[in-house]
Amino acid sequence: MLIEIKKSDEIDNLINENIITVIYFTGTSCGACEVIKKKIKEILKEYSNVNYYEVDGEKNVDIAAKYGVFSLPILLLFIEGKETIRIGRNIDFLEFERSVERYNSLLFGKE
Repeated sequence: MLIEIKKSDEIDNLINENIITVIYFTGTSCGACEVIKKKIKEILKEYSNVNYYEVDGEKNVDIAAKYGVFSLPILLLFIEGKETIRIGRNIDFLEFERSVERYNSLLFGKE
């Protein structure tokens, strides 16, 4: 499921309503962002308990600043409303997948 977030209060609600949330800060002028987005979605297909949302950090500077995002792309993983992992620029997909798998297993058991 993809929801593009455009309001600051919207992101807070989504983070607090979901147990595992991934927020991907992207931008239209970021050449690598589209490739990275595809890889993230491919990884998350395996985890139905993980909620994935995108924020265009160029259009929504207030939201990006609120979360300390000053360069793109940035990937944030929230567990029960708390930022647990922040991966930027050179995203290590193996590390990201292992983290998602670990938290998913701990909170929901094996998928």
